[in-house]
Parts: sequence; structure tokens; C-alpha cells
Amino acid sequence: MRRIGCAAAAVVAVGLLAACGSSGGDGAMATVITDRPTPITALPTTPRSTLSPSPASTTPPASTTPPPTTTATPTTSAAAQVDSKDYAGKAPGWYYFSSPSGKFECGIAVLNTSIAGCHGSLPDSAPKVPGSGASESVVEPNAVQLIAGSPAKFESLGDPKFHRFDGPAAALPYGEVLTVPGSGSTNGLQCSVDEQAGVTCTDQVGHGFTVSAEDFDLR
Repeated sequence: MRRIGCAAAAVVAVGLLAACGSSGGDGAMATVITDRPTPITALPTTPRSTLSPSPASTTPPASTTPPPTTTATPTTSAAAQVDSKDYAGKAPGWYYFSSPSGKFECGIAVLNTSIAGCHGSLPDSAPKVPGSGASESVVEPNAVQLIAGSPAKFESLGDPKFHRFDGPAAALPYGEVLTVPGSGSTNGLQCSVDEQAGVTCTDQVGHGFTVSAEDFDLR
């Protein structure tokens, strides 16, 4: 009697094959073949990036607000003051000047009552005034006069009191101011000459006149 014993073990994980054999007699060895296991391969891995993240920008965003515009403030210089001694007459308290054009002769007197006035080429538009010594008649004025503290007006004077008789009156340059202080709030007077507007004299409370050969303003 032939006896066959088999012991077969297939280890799939490591791919080993075990054979089983018979004992005794001349019987052939039976072999059991199992399917080969499918090899297990490692899953592909994605390499980790070695690049460093870009640093955050530290440059501040450009401003869209325009810079403030600085406007230069224009400056005006005070009118130059002449030395009143250069215009003093021989009579105490009297000061004389002429316009650079020679059209007007003017004077300032700071006495108990301060006055300023001019003779010269008065405009044709100047109103007629009572005549000197003949108040019942009206005549062309021969002077414009300011008494400090009162409005200026045209006058007909018996004598040219704003003309300097003791010598020539110095010309008052255009744009410069002759100021004569007074003793009260209204007694100070000042005069100036403008090439276009003419002669202007004012007191300390806003009364005055501006006169040229073409026009005038009394206040």
C-alpha cells in the first residue's frame, strides 16, 4: 500500500514555497504550486518643496494724496517816511512841499488847529465856492484844504497860504510820506503824492482829500 503525505504551506507575504513529500516505497513526490504573490511596491511620495516663502514686502504703499500746496503770502512794505525837518519852513509849525510834476504846491501847519492844503492845477470838475470877501458870489476854487477833525473842502483863499514864500518848497517824492505829529487825537497830519492819483492828505480820524489835475475825492 502506497502512502502519500503532503504538507504544503504557502507564505504569501514572503513568497516561499514548501513542498510536501511521501515516505517509503517508490512513489513519486507530489508537488503543489501556488500562485506567486504580487510584489508590494512603495507608494510614490511628492518631494517637499525646499523653497522659502517670500518675505512680506515692507515698502509702504505710495500715497495718492497730493502734497499740500503752499501759497506764498505776498508782503507789502510800509511807505517810506521822509524827514519832516527837510520840509520845515521858517515859520514855526509850518511844512511845505511840491509835487514832483510841479503842478501843486502844498503845506501842513500844526498849530492850535492843524491844517493841510494845496494850490495848483485843480480839476475842472471841482465845485464852485463862495468867493473870498464876497460870500454872496460863487467862484472857481483856488485851493483844497483840510482842517484836522473835519471833512476836506475846496476854498477860495485871499492869499496862497500853502505857497512857501521864504524859499522853494522841496518836492515830495512819489510814494513817500510826510508825517507831522499833532497834539491831539485829530491833530496829526500826513501827505503823499502818487503819479496817477495826485496829492493825498489825511488826518488821524480819516478825513482828507486826494486831488489831481483830472479828478478829486473829498472825505
